[in-house]
Amino acid sequence: MHTYRTAYFLLALTTLFWAGNFVLARAVHTSVPPIGLAFWRWFAVAVFIVPWAWRELREQWPIMREHRWLMIVFGISSVGAFNTLIYIGLQTTTAVNALLLISSAPVFILLLAPLMTGRSMQLLQLLGVLVSAVGVLLVLTGGDLAKITEFGHDAGVLWVLAGVISWAFYSVLLHHLPKGVGGRGFFAATVIVGVIGLLPFYLAETFIQDQPVDFDMTLLVTVVYVAVFASILAYMFWNRAVAMIGAERSGAFIHLMPAFGLVLSAALLGEKITSVDLIGLGLIIGGLLVAAGKLSLRRGKNVS
Repeated sequence: MHTYRTAYFLLALTTLFWAGNFVLARAVHTSVPPIGLAFWRWFAVAVFIVPWAWRELREQWPIMREHRWLMIVFGISSVGAFNTLIYIGLQTTTAVNALLLISSAPVFILLLAPLMTGRSMQLLQLLGVLVSAVGVLLVLTGGDLAKITEFGHDAGVLWVLAGVISWAFYSVLLHHLPKGVGGRGFFAATVIVGVIGLLPFYLAETFIQDQPVDFDMTLLVTVVYVAVFASILAYMFWNRAVAMIGAERSGAFIHLMPAFGLVLSAALLGEKITSVDLIGLGLIIGGLLVAAGKLSLRRGKNVS
C-alpha cells in the first residue's frame, strides 16, 4: 500500500508540473517569446541531462548513429515541436483551450497507430475515438458546432492541435524505437536533437522577427520552472512511478493534467471555465476510456 501511495503522489506531482508548464507559458506570453522559451527550456535541460546520461548515451551511440534519421525525427517531433507549437498557440488562445486540446492527444494516437504500425482499429476503439472527437469539437467551437469552418479566427488552437498531433506522431513512432535504445540515453539524445533543431528558429525569431528574449527575472523563473519541474523532475517522477505500479495504472493519471490546468488557469489567470468546456472534457476522457477498454457499453461492467 505504501508503494501505491508513493507512486500516486509522484504521478499527481508530475501532472501538476505539466499543467503548470502551459499555464505559466500563457501567463508570460507577452513578455517571453514562444520559441525563445522553448529553446532556453531545453538548453537548460540539456546542460543537466547530458552529463547525467552520458554513460548510457555513449553506450547507445552506435545504434543511434545507425538509425540517425529516425533519431532526428524522434527529437524534432517531441522536444523540438511539441511544446514549441503549443507555446506559439498560447500567444493567442487561452490556457483552458490548450489544456483541453492536449487532453485529446490519445485520440490522435489511436488514429495514427493503424497507419504507422499496421494494427487495425477495433469497433470499440473507433466508437471511443468518435466520442472523444465530439468533445474536441465542442472545445474548439465553444459548443456551437456550426463554427466548425471558422477555426481561422483563433490560429492559436490550430498551433496547439499541431503540437498535439506532433506528440501523437512521436508516441506512435516509439513502436519503431531501435532495440538497445532507451532510458536516459534516449532522452538525452532527443533533447540534443531538439535543441539543435530549435536553434535556427530561435535565431529567426530573435533577429528576423525582432523578438529577442529579455534575460530578466521573468525569464529566469519561467525557465527554471519549465526545465526543472516540468521537464527533469516530471521525467524522473513519471519513470519512477511507472516502475513501481506499471504503465497502465500510471497512464490514467494523465487525465489529471487538464483538471489541474483548469483550476490553475481560473485561479491564476482568471480564465473562465464554461459548462461546454467541462462537457467537452468529459466526452474526451469518456471516449478514451471506452477506446482503451476501460469502460464497457454494458451497464455495470468494468473490463479493466
